[in-house]
Amino acid sequence: MKTAPLTFGQLSVLRDLDLSGPDEQSDGNLPLVLDVPSGTSVDEVTAAWARLVERHEALRTVYDRRAAEPTQTVQPFLGLELDTAELSAPTREAALTVAEEWAEQEIHFDVDHSWRVAVGVHRGAATHLVCVIHHLAVDSAACTLLEDEFRTLVSGGTLAPDPPQPVDLALDQHGDEQQRRRTIGFWLDEWRGFVDEDRQGGDTSRRYRAVLYSERAQSAALAVSERLGVSVQSVIFGAASLALFDLKGRDRATFGLLAGNRMDKRWQAVLSSMNQLAPVTVVADRDAAPSVFLRTLYMSSLERLLYGSYNIDELRARLVEAGSSNPDPLQFDCYFNYLGEIALPPDEGSPAHEGVEWFADAWQGGPRFNLRVATGSGLHLSLTASEDYLGAEATGRCLASVEAALVSLADGEPGTVADVDLVPLRKAGPPPREEDGSAHE
Repeated sequence: MKTAPLTFGQLSVLRDLDLSGPDEQSDGNLPLVLDVPSGTSVDEVTAAWARLVERHEALRTVYDRRAAEPTQTVQPFLGLELDTAELSAPTREAALTVAEEWAEQEIHFDVDHSWRVAVGVHRGAATHLVCVIHHLAVDSAACTLLEDEFRTLVSGGTLAPDPPQPVDLALDQHGDEQQRRRTIGFWLDEWRGFVDEDRQGGDTSRRYRAVLYSERAQSAALAVSERLGVSVQSVIFGAASLALFDLKGRDRATFGLLAGNRMDKRWQAVLSSMNQLAPVTVVADRDAAPSVFLRTLYMSSLERLLYGSYNIDELRARLVEAGSSNPDPLQFDCYFNYLGEIALPPDEGSPAHEGVEWFADAWQGGPRFNLRVATGSGLHLSLTASEDYLGAEATGRCLASVEAALVSLADGEPGTVADVDLVPLRKAGPPPREEDGSAHE
């Protein structure tokens, strides 16, 4: 066994959990479903998962959260056996239903490994690997890595040599004092420019969660990105900011960007949680050209993402020393999270194709505005917003306005930011009453 401090990403996840109540400790559980090729046996699926557990130390690590400086301890690989889970149908949807039910149960990562996994079977045949993995062990990129490697193994392929491990990353991060000082100094300067209105916290009003899927919006975002030489995510972020400003009557907001922290090639294949908040204040000069607004936003966001890896405990302590009125590095009301190219088309008949699809209320804490964005087959926008911040109708309209803004920006650049057309191109009504079900056009 070996013990080391947490990586900066793991520490941020743990401090977020520390702010959550006893009934919210399962919020860090991430459901994951991995497809199994037809004809693959339960033993072959188990062997593939066992190889991943042997390969990636994060899957056999326990975390001690009691000390002022929490630690991670890697346990030796001693082999494993997996249970089976009977699925109602041989589909991803059926497997995901099981995973989501498991995700509601707390994983005690301080005494055991950070996952629950079983082989999903239907009428005796293995169809999926059903997983719930804690965010301390994986982020979105790590889940994609697991999926790719599992697919290789169950297809009879071989993997590249074992990658670096989270302990290696943690020791590197904690040992680079010059980088730590430079990063903390950057954020101490940044903290003065945040919008107080976006750092209130404590909003426990009802949350609404809506989803919109648009191939047209993705094509528009790509066109604007290529024309201006900026990232696709910054174009979408800009459109989302304008939609929110229009609804709130504002021209300035501070967002907590989610930094992936995988720009250094040494750590791109590490199976770990590397996400952290990289806050940025967006300002919209309505008389400026949209190209100026988007290029400024791109450069501003990129700079902050480059400083997205930091020791959250050290930053909080320095902010307290500096007399900050709000020294909590996690206290942001608006989140923007770009998930990458993972979007798949919604199921046939889904309201997200034509309008807005509504889902059950999210838990009543966390950010008041949380926009998750994925690209792929089309642009997938998922927004959770509170009643006090936006309300139901404005939550749906916000998503539709993001699509409209992207199309407007692509169809011949408007003269000014104020000229960007935010009028929805599709229906975006309120969610249905509870007795009507979960989806609404």
